[in-house]
Amino acid sequence: MSKVNTQELSALIQELQTLSSKPRLTPSEERRNAFLLAAISAVKAGATLAEIEAEGDAARRSKAGLPPVSRVLNLEQLREARGWKEAIERRDMGEGAPMLNHIGTYNNLGYFVPTGFFPQMFSAMAAHDVLFDEDACTVIKSSNGQPTTVPTIGDIENIAAVLGEGGSLSAADLYSTGQAVLGAYKYAAYDVVSREAFEDLDSTLSAVEIFKRNFTDRFARGIGRDLVNGNGSSKPLGLIPSLLAAGVPTVAASGSAVNTGGSETGTTSIGSADFASALADLDDAYANSPKCAWLMNKKTLANVAGIVTKYGQPLDLVKNVDGQPFILGIPVKICPSMDNIGNGKNPVVLGDLSYWATRLVADPLSGIQVINEAPGLVENGKMGLACFFRADGELLYNDTGSPAPFVMIQNHS
Repeated sequence: MSKVNTQELSALIQELQTLSSKPRLTPSEERRNAFLLAAISAVKAGATLAEIEAEGDAARRSKAGLPPVSRVLNLEQLREARGWKEAIERRDMGEGAPMLNHIGTYNNLGYFVPTGFFPQMFSAMAAHDVLFDEDACTVIKSSNGQPTTVPTIGDIENIAAVLGEGGSLSAADLYSTGQAVLGAYKYAAYDVVSREAFEDLDSTLSAVEIFKRNFTDRFARGIGRDLVNGNGSSKPLGLIPSLLAAGVPTVAASGSAVNTGGSETGTTSIGSADFASALADLDDAYANSPKCAWLMNKKTLANVAGIVTKYGQPLDLVKNVDGQPFILGIPVKICPSMDNIGNGKNPVVLGDLSYWATRLVADPLSGIQVINEAPGLVENGKMGLACFFRADGELLYNDTGSPAPFVMIQNHS
């Protein structure tokens, strides 16, 4: 019988206990919980986490239509092989038309971390912005950056009608059909480290781990900003510009003075009446969606949660249920890149987030890559660490004659 790795088993059990202590699990946490139970059983039977990861990687490669690796390496062997491979070779890769505007060109790059980096990256992104969270909106993950068409259908206007005895049927076509096209815009992060750090394998792996965490945060903030506010010029057309272009209903804020009895205006505040008006403007077909939510940044949420009555008591407009904030029975999701409350700003959006698609591309070009030759590197005894990732976002609503799946609250002068 193989010896049980007690250190790995303890780490798995500890994570499982942390999840089990939560009163309610999200779908992604439920999937993680199921994995932990299976992993604990496997480790007890003598398997290692590296072997479990290798088996999972083989399954993912098969699902993506990629050929199996000829030899399964454990995690340390994989890191060492990729690290030393970079010391003796360069890899030149390029992409041509028609996707240059989305993809760009990659030169003199190689890999230094395992492919497991990007599944971790998706998780870290979700902690930054709800538009990365597949449980909250439509997230499309792909292994290539080819343009992807997403069909859109609107049929709220059509309803079933009573058919009398012996009556004849009459056909009603879908009220509207359309499509949204998702591309893949390239994002990059780059840092430089001394060559001496790469001469010691342990130091190299430590350096890469540090850069991995830093790069993950940079991508989350950079891509998240464009998914919310991007102007569509060599970057995604973000959610807010897309909603403005589509002409979705906009509630002009009246402010919180009616709640507090103070002097707040619609320029400087948002009150309960503004949230009630937004909810009234959203068609029930969207309001009843499991992915319907309020979007705002944390500063706006704190401002709204702090509204008091004329008697100085908390208004309690924001209710917390199992750690999740709700307003008027609709959950609040955090978008750090959304506007703060202020003149002419759009600090709050209400809508069915299934009508927003985020595309994340993890392909053979993804990962932390080592640049061996670039100005200022070789002559100064340095090496570059670069990371490339591709993403896009698109509003899945283009039938401006039908009720919109989103409503905005806007401050005004």
